[in-house]
Amino acid sequence: MRKRRMSARHQVYVARIGYFLSGFAVACWAPLIPIIKTELQLSTEAISVLVLAFGLGSVSGMFISGIMLQHVGFKVTYAISTATTAVSICLLALMPSYEVVLGSLIVFGMSIGCLEVAINVFGAFIEKKYRLLLLSVLFAYYSLGEVVGAIMMIFLLTIALSPAISILSMIALIYIACSYYIPVIIDIKSQNKQENRTFVKPVQPVISLALIVAFTYMVGGAILDWSGLYVTEVVDVPLNYASFGYCIVSICMLLCRIYSRPIIRTLGAFRFAFYGAILMIIGLGSLVLVPNIFACVLCFLAIGCGMSNISPLATSAAGQQKNMPLIPAISFVSICGYIGLLIGPACLGFIASTFSLKGVFLFLAALTMCSAFLLYTTRRDMEAIGPQKALPQS
Repeated sequence: MRKRRMSARHQVYVARIGYFLSGFAVACWAPLIPIIKTELQLSTEAISVLVLAFGLGSVSGMFISGIMLQHVGFKVTYAISTATTAVSICLLALMPSYEVVLGSLIVFGMSIGCLEVAINVFGAFIEKKYRLLLLSVLFAYYSLGEVVGAIMMIFLLTIALSPAISILSMIALIYIACSYYIPVIIDIKSQNKQENRTFVKPVQPVISLALIVAFTYMVGGAILDWSGLYVTEVVDVPLNYASFGYCIVSICMLLCRIYSRPIIRTLGAFRFAFYGAILMIIGLGSLVLVPNIFACVLCFLAIGCGMSNISPLATSAAGQQKNMPLIPAISFVSICGYIGLLIGPACLGFIASTFSLKGVFLFLAALTMCSAFLLYTTRRDMEAIGPQKALPQS
């Protein structure tokens, strides 16, 4: 039997599948929330506990990922996290009881958190090893996974398949793809033991890059949670079209990430991220100043295009810098981003209740100004992101 080659191209396939699976699994979980509530006849408080369990599990998984990467390496971490993701989401879909769903959701959250950190570390590693510009396109696969997962779940549930069969049929295909490439994954451990440490005190510029990612994730979470309420209450958009803002932002992010390479080659990584932050500030500010439907469309376009590549490029810069080892640096950036995504809704809810919905988006514009400033302070590290090379065949 011919042995599969451990080529750079195979490593990129591994990363693409990992990012796609992360987005895909999250998209499969979201439609299950109302189904679980109905099937198990749960109260709103019980559903809130499930959502909280998923968030806490995800953060725990991110910390566990760093430990696993240090002690067992990426290959085993990737295999375990993809397997537990597949098994736990299928068990969730069966919905045997509230207790089983709660336990499965904790495992699912831990698996997703572990996989997201591990795949970020691996993406940054192969980007650095082969001098490629990958993370923006790899983040596009996460967005693509979300879009495909949501569409396929709607389709399969529409044709009256049970949630368990719908999810099992989709997850099985992706996990088979993961299993095929697991044997050819290269080891990301360095010969220098200092490089493999899990816990290292964060230093600059990683702290600034982590804050950039956290602020950007907070804006993205706010667009998901608050844009629908804003356009229906302030802009008087019909309820049927409440999610149009998030849809516009998601599509713009996906397209800009897919076609990021020629833009980065033209502008450079720093200018692309910095001008993106400026575009976000303009979009968020105009959303408040000009509250009408046509302006909103343009504002959401600006926000989606501007936000699309800030996080991937900041993560790339964290992987390229020399002041902190790769694994703890990427783990720290990923954890900060996810914490920003989790605490964002609570902070913004307080602002909305104290001030107004307009205050939420003005606050987000101020956060993005902070991101733009931090991007400028890390300009040298952003510009140090390696030039793109052709993907080697072996």
